[in-house]
Amino acid sequence: MASAKITACMLAVVVTFLSGAEATNYTVGGSGGWKIPSSASAYSDWASQHAFEAGDVLVFDFDSSTNNVADVTKEDYDACNADSPFTVLSTSPAYYSLDTAGDYYFLCTATGHCSQGQKLAIAVAEAPSGPTSSPPGSLPPPSPTTGATASPTSVGSPLGVARLVLFMSIFLGLLC
Repeated sequence: MASAKITACMLAVVVTFLSGAEATNYTVGGSGGWKIPSSASAYSDWASQHAFEAGDVLVFDFDSSTNNVADVTKEDYDACNADSPFTVLSTSPAYYSLDTAGDYYFLCTATGHCSQGQKLAIAVAEAPSGPTSSPPGSLPPPSPTTGATASPTSVGSPLGVARLVLFMSIFLGLLC
């Protein structure tokens, strides 16, 4: 019985460690989604409320008939220049993986939307835990310009973590 308790405790420690390293999905603009905002600072205000980390995913929810999302350089972001984006995602919801730490810049390429405030700049920090290098034989992570994905990847969510914690609580309760 003591061996089962030790195993359960070790498993709980591992689960706690792994749940802290999970990525987060952020719906850009919150419930309002990705559209021309009511104020020019709406998206910068939204971004200032979050701490983005490598591995997180931005979810752009928009009307596909009138909007899109493009990742661009800082210079193009500042000038609202949509002539040479790295990637344009035109189907909503659009998922963009923040694969590496650094600065990311997004705008809508529809005429006039960027100048009306439909643009987003964020800073992404390194994830606080996890391996610092890739395992032997693995490929390096893609650059931010290739971080766009057409569908969600298997990303942790608060609900998934809650289910895992609930399962572990029940499991530990049965052992004691």
